Amino acid sequence: MMRIAIVDDEPEVCTAVRDYLIHILEKYWPKQATLVEVDQFETAEAMLDSFECCTYDLLLLDIRMPGLGGMAAAHRIREKSNDVGIIFLTSSEEYLMEGYRVFADGHFLKPVNMDEEAFRAALARVFERRVKAAQVLEVRHNGQPLEILFNKIYYIDLDGGRLHVVLAQGGICLARPYTYEWAVEQLSSDTRFLECYHRILVNMDKIERMTKENFVLMNGVELPISQRRRSSVRTAYMQYLLNQ
Repeated sequence: MMRIAIVDDEPEVCTAVRDYLIHILEKYWPKQATLVEVDQFETAEAMLDSFECCTYDLLLLDIRMPGLGGMAAAHRIREKSNDVGIIFLTSSEEYLMEGYRVFADGHFLKPVNMDEEAFRAALARVFERRVKAAQVLEVRHNGQPLEILFNKIYYIDLDGGRLHVVLAQGGICLARPYTYEWAVEQLSSDTRFLECYHRILVNMDKIERMTKENFVLMNGVELPISQRRRSSVRTAYMQYLLNQ
């Protein structure tokens, strides 16, 4: 089930956006369209109250509304989650740059049906992120099966000959048959992971900033960038950011 919220202080706009959204889903993602639940709100405050108990996968937010505007609501949502898709609806391009600060998936002038291809592309980014959020590394740890979400992994390296899967705080050490080569194979289809140094695989979504010689992660850890491959590693990271 995919839960979507549409927030606009004009009820007729909410309804028009909902109808167009369902139309696009049925046209390009017919299977997902049957598993979508759409809620409509006339205020951002009402949506945020609902979000507290029922997390949404996608928000379509009017930027200018009485009370709390869509941009302010988006900042509050980002304090809780980086996975929620956000698409802004507006009658002006005034807030376009600010939308990038909350990693919005799209920014559309009303009426939204003016650019079907761009709207489809925005939804595609949301679906891709949902797929990524569900991916897991399946291992056995201390004799028990364990699933590690890809998006919880900060980096992977070798620690004392063992595979070290590092999370925000701490990590998990795995003995054979879990090797670095095994980890690379498991993560090879996920574009987030980059080998930045010999046998260090970093999740680029967890990088806070890049210096000349290191990646500084969101948990404060600094990972070295290979001197021999510094140019290609830095280029790969910059290209990843541009494609987000």
